Amino acid sequence: MEQPGVQFPRLIVVMLRQPRRTAPSESRSDPYWEFGSFGSTYCHSRNLMNPRRAAELDGARLAFAQGGPTGFRLVHVTPPIKVRYRKNGTLVEATWVPGEMPLRYHASPVIVDSDGRSDCTQILREIRDVKRSTWPGKFASAFRTRRYPVAGVVGAELITVYQSRRATHVNRIASTYVEALPYPPPHVESDLERKRRYRSHTEC
Repeated sequence: MEQPGVQFPRLIVVMLRQPRRTAPSESRSDPYWEFGSFGSTYCHSRNLMNPRRAAELDGARLAFAQGGPTGFRLVHVTPPIKVRYRKNGTLVEATWVPGEMPLRYHASPVIVDSDGRSDCTQILREIRDVKRSTWPGKFASAFRTRRYPVAGVVGAELITVYQSRRATHVNRIASTYVEALPYPPPHVESDLERKRRYRSHTEC
C-alpha cells in the first residue's frame, strides 16, 4: 500500500527470455551490461522500447528479471535511464551510467520460483490474481509486455533486495555476460565481439 507523501522510485520490470538451445546463432547478447545499454538489438521494440512512446521511459529505472530453471531472478537494477534514438529514430536504446556487470543468475535474488517462493515478496501481490496455473506463468503473463512501473513499495523492495545482495559478496557479480544467463547460449560472444556488435547496433 502506497504511503502519502513518500517518494518512491519509478521502476519498470523487464522480463528477459531464456536462450534458445535450438538456434545455432543465438547469443542473447542484449542487455550490453558493460556499456550500460539495453534495446540496441530491437528487443522489446513492439512494447517497452516502442519508438512512439519510449520518451516516457526517461528517468525510470529498469529491473531485469531473467527466467530460468530456478525461476525468475533479479539479475540487475539500473540507475535512472536515458532514452536514445538510433537509426533515424527507428531504434530506441536505454542507457545508464555507470555500465557494470549484473549478478550471476544462480546468485541473484529470486523474484518467484515454481513453489511461489520469493526474496521480493511484495511483487507476489501484483501477480497472485493472474489467471495462470503456475507462479512463473503468472509472472510471465503479467510482465511479458508490460511497460508501466510497478507499485512504489514493490519497486522500493526490488531495489533494496538487489542492492543488499550485490553488496554482500563480490563473487555474486558476473564476470561475463553468460553468467547472468541460466545456461550458456549456443553462441557465446567474446568481449571483443560484443564490443564490435554493440558499436554496429548503435551507429547512427
